[in-house]
Amino acid sequence: MLYTAVARRYAQALFSLAQEKGLMDQIEGDLALVVQTLRDNADVRRVVQHQDIPPESKVRLVREVFQSRVNPLTVNFLGVVLVKRREEYLPDIYERYVESANVVRGVVEAEVRSAVPLAAEQAEALAQRLGARLGKTLKLSTRVDAGLMGGVVVRVGDTLLDGSVKTRLQRMRGQLLNKSDLQA
Repeated sequence: MLYTAVARRYAQALFSLAQEKGLMDQIEGDLALVVQTLRDNADVRRVVQHQDIPPESKVRLVREVFQSRVNPLTVNFLGVVLVKRREEYLPDIYERYVESANVVRGVVEAEVRSAVPLAAEQAEALAQRLGARLGKTLKLSTRVDAGLMGGVVVRVGDTLLDGSVKTRLQRMRGQLLNKSDLQA
């Protein structure tokens, strides 16, 4: 909980500044680049995450690596994160930033589980139908769940839409059992 609260606080501070300066999308792209670089470049990751390296040295490295590639606001933000020793939160800060940006854009993330992989056209059609129903733009992430037997299960925030064959069969079974109890 504390981990998420810290990341949310940093992300919200950066998001407010970015939005105020009209840089919401650019800063989001910058953070994506930083997080991806930390994932892909073991040397940079090792230095940034090493607790015995002074924050000032980390800030110098980050400036060298990102100065010409990202907005100065992003570089300054990274400096604050490093000086405060919050570098481990960067991936979560990025996720929280994207959440805030998506709220402003009217975009909602949805997770779709299906028994078989969805074709791109199917996923797009599903996103369009559900988005129209919710009055939002949906950004889908899909994954295969062979235990479903067929159909899809969609989670949008706290809402679960279960259109799986397994659930339909369970409902039908329950209805049949209830009807047989009434006739007995």
